[in-house]
This record gives sequence, C-alpha cells and structure tokens, in this order.
Amino acid sequence: MAKCLIAGLPAAGKSTYIGALAYILLNPVINQVLMLDENPDDLSYLNKLIDPWLNLEKIERTTRGFANNIDLKLVRPSDNKSFSISLPDIAGEDYESIVNMNSDVIASWSDKPDALLLFINEWDNDVLKEQLGGDKQPADKNAEPPAFELKDISSTVQNVLLLKELHLLFPWKRLAIGLSSWDRYQDYYRTPIDMLKSRAPFLYNFVTHYFPNTYIFGVSAQGDEYNKENKNSLIEKTEKGTRAFIVDYEGKQSYDLTLPLNFLISD
Repeated sequence: MAKCLIAGLPAAGKSTYIGALAYILLNPVINQVLMLDENPDDLSYLNKLIDPWLNLEKIERTTRGFANNIDLKLVRPSDNKSFSISLPDIAGEDYESIVNMNSDVIASWSDKPDALLLFINEWDNDVLKEQLGGDKQPADKNAEPPAFELKDISSTVQNVLLLKELHLLFPWKRLAIGLSSWDRYQDYYRTPIDMLKSRAPFLYNFVTHYFPNTYIFGVSAQGDEYNKENKNSLIEKTEKGTRAFIVDYEGKQSYDLTLPLNFLISD
C-alpha cells in the first residue's frame, strides 16, 4: 500500500482538497488519471467532507488529536496498475505543534508514509510577525520578556521547520506542494513556481536544494470564493466537473485533482 501523508499548517486547505478529491473519485472528470478501483467500505468520513463542499460551505476544521485515516483503492487506466493509498486527515494544529516536538498524534502514527503532500495557504514574509512584546512597554521594567513562540515566526519559516521535522520522522521519497486558493492568485502569477519564488524565496530555495524533484502546483479545491453572486455558477461547474482545479508547474490547468497523487505514487 502506498502511504501518503497530507500535511499543512492550520487552514492550509487539506480537508477541502480531500473533500473535492473524494467527490471527483466518485464522479470522475474527463481524462482523469486515477480512478476508484472499488468504493471504500465506509464512506461516512468522506461524506462529512463532500457534503459541505457540495453545499458551498466551509468544511469544518479537523479535530485535533486524531488521525482520520482514509484508505482508497485506485487504478490507473492507462496501464491498468492498481494502488492502495492511505491518506490521513490530521489537524493543522497537530502539524503546527510538531515543530515544537510535542505532537503525539503524528509522531505515533504507525503507517510510515512513502510520500508527503504539503499544502500552503499563508504568505506573510516577515521573519517576526511583530516585535516581541509589541509597542507597549511592560509596567514592570524588570519583568521577564515574553516567551518566544512558534506563532511569532512567519509561516514561511514554519513550513521549512515542518518539512525538516517531518522528514526526520518519515524519510519519504516523494514530495508535492500545493499552493491553496489558487483562484486568488492566478491573475498575478503565471505558474505556482513563480508565486513560490516571489512570495516565499527562502522556502523555494530550501525545497529545490533538498528536494529538487518536488511537484509544485496550485490548487483551488473550492473553485472560487463562496458568495451569493457566484453560487449558481459554482453549482453549474460542479455538475459539469469543472469547479475544483489544479495548475501544474508549467501553468497548465486541469480539473483532475488526482494528478498530484499520481506523481507521488509513481516510480
């Protein structure tokens, strides 16, 4: 069984991607690379992700402290090769805490992954989000300075630390990075690589140096922002299989959300 760890800081878009992915596996789009070989025995957890996605509602945050394992049996029609994939849905707060080396749910996960799919959806570039202690001076000048916390570090640095810690725990062979909410950025960047270079050069240089074969892609699992004006349009796109999409490293758009998984499980 190919084991793929889906990672990301809080609100990175992991659960939304899984919900959209599950929907197209049950309702395939044209020229889809990976298909369900057979339906999962239990669809209850997947339906918790699919239903709000279909209803254009924000998917609830994953409960912290649990690994909701999703096991899928897939087939690639082009060569009739079958795959069994385990995708755990783990809360972003658990990934956030792993950098502090106190995330039991991830450290104790017994299924050692062959690949990592990392989602990113935050782009502050300051090394420190704000000066420790802010502009206000403490009433007691002899008071201890505030403790340095992970939240004081930019999301770019947090993602680098997350990659380092996860690779120490699970020396996976393949890495894919999805830049979430691509519909917000597609008018400003030609490719996801262009965006990563511009918005997070430190992260880009780290990834290309240590993991040069990384598959970097943009993803809009929702398809667009949810609002009254585009509701009917998104419903129509859902019915046609043209709602959620990814953009590859060359800037080519596809509605096949299985493409990153196909990269991760290929030899």
